[in-house]
Amino acid sequence: MIPLSGILWLTCFLAVPSAVLAAPQPLPLPATGTSVSTAATAAQPSDISTCIRQEPSIKAFFVMGCGKPITIDRLDPIISPGLPSAHLHTVMGGSAFNFSLTYAQTQAHHVRTTCAVSRDKSNYWVPTVYFRHANGSLESVQQVGGINVYYQERLDWTDYCAGKEVLAFPEGFRMIAGDSARRTYDENSVEQRGIQFICLLTDGQEGLDPFRGFPGRTCDGGLQIRIRFPSCWDGVGLGGFEGGDDDSDSDDDGNGNGNSTATTPAPKSAYNGSHVAYPSRGDTGECPPTHPFRIPALLYEMTWAVDAFNHLRNLTSPESPYDKGEQPFVFSNGDKTGYGYHADFFNGWDVDLLQKALRDESCGDNGGRIETCETFKEFLQSSEEMNLVEELEQKVTGEGEQWEGVLEGGVLPGGVRVDG
Repeated sequence: MIPLSGILWLTCFLAVPSAVLAAPQPLPLPATGTSVSTAATAAQPSDISTCIRQEPSIKAFFVMGCGKPITIDRLDPIISPGLPSAHLHTVMGGSAFNFSLTYAQTQAHHVRTTCAVSRDKSNYWVPTVYFRHANGSLESVQQVGGINVYYQERLDWTDYCAGKEVLAFPEGFRMIAGDSARRTYDENSVEQRGIQFICLLTDGQEGLDPFRGFPGRTCDGGLQIRIRFPSCWDGVGLGGFEGGDDDSDSDDDGNGNGNSTATTPAPKSAYNGSHVAYPSRGDTGECPPTHPFRIPALLYEMTWAVDAFNHLRNLTSPESPYDKGEQPFVFSNGDKTGYGYHADFFNGWDVDLLQKALRDESCGDNGGRIETCETFKEFLQSSEEMNLVEELEQKVTGEGEQWEGVLEGGVLPGGVRVDG
């Protein structure tokens, strides 16, 4: 399920195993009505400076593969619940995805998923990629191979000595990585360093150093884009503003029958990202004192068939962007730099099952192969089962909402124009 390139790349992120010396017991999960911070503080030793315990030799690490998109649509229930989103997204995972989304809706019995574990009804989404022709028209680029979502444990020795463990995402949890509005690159930003553009060779292997935005060259094996999420949590927030973290009902009924029309402008973001933060080194390191709890370190890996347009890259005309030395690919948010890449996660896990897997030694130190995880075995879907899940009908329709094929006039779905 995991491409060889992904496995090779992962080795630089995995901590060197070391012996376990009198491993401490993990913190108990808080009882209903008890804050995570209260339960954790009570169980921590008063002075961890004398702790000599090393990191465990087995760490939670598995790769959730999702065979195909569940939909490609102008929806984003995190940023603009109840309304069309500002731009188009390619969405993987649970079939409950809609204008609005609650945890309860993800858990409905009829909900299926295009991902490997049937009890993971989460949604994972990113902007869609387009090719800009010499005449200014835009053409959708095929996404190939679905998505690999890496679930990694990123405890450091201070966490381990304090008796902490990686906590499963709670019900209603959501988060975003990246910034759709960003058009410049800052090497000092741990968030931006967590985004990589990988030019694959014809055999699917990596042969070049990662790019930070769209590469200014052909990628004969496709373009793989990776993005890492924050993995430190404050133990309280779920990703909404006050009064918005309880999965409360909106004007939309979940079926697109509320105030959800293609002509309704997208509202100010409903997302509040203050509940999560990156560790000190982005991937690894210490969590800030305001966000002391570790959640799974998610990383998305998706590949796009940009090589299908290699023969068109040298065509020029008076309107051609290539005369200005620009590369020809853009995201559905209008970004031609690549710096505005972003990704969303909405938790739809059976929380108890995920927590059990995070404690299961068979779910770690195995190259990320999810099929070796004993906790998941009875819930695993084959590639055929994932791909048989029926895709959702497009919900935002009407003039200007066609997303597939060639879009004349240089306008993306939602009236988005290429910027940069």
